[in-house]
Amino acid sequence: MTLPWYVTALAAALVWGVHYPLIDYALQRLSLLTVLLLTAAPIVLIAPFFYRTLALDTSAWRQLPWTERLPILALMLTSLVGTVLLYLSISHKNATLASLIEISYPVFVALFAFLLFRQVHFTASVVVGALLVFSGVVLIIWRNP
Repeated sequence: MTLPWYVTALAAALVWGVHYPLIDYALQRLSLLTVLLLTAAPIVLIAPFFYRTLALDTSAWRQLPWTERLPILALMLTSLVGTVLLYLSISHKNATLASLIEISYPVFVALFAFLLFRQVHFTASVVVGALLVFSGVVLIIWRNP
């Protein structure tokens, strides 16, 4: 059974809704490095169960030209930097405000999808939605310095 994309997207939102306050709680008690390692631990723990998939991906990786490897390698850097910046934001204010600002990321997804891969995701509704999102971001920052 395959769930519709919007059901899994809403489920992800629900999980992140639990995850962010847990991050806030953990950062008040532990170092940023420890919280980062705790959030990465499940990936490391399940990796051995997917050895075959990882081996096939390693083989596929080796066959890619460097121009195709670089964007994939960028995943490591953007994931780490984005996570650290988010956790710093949470630790300096709180999970609610940090997540309300961070939720503007889809606008940047559309921008970078175009800049990096020439994929056009902008429509009139996307532009209007982006303006509303950034209006909300400005309001939140203005009222919560």
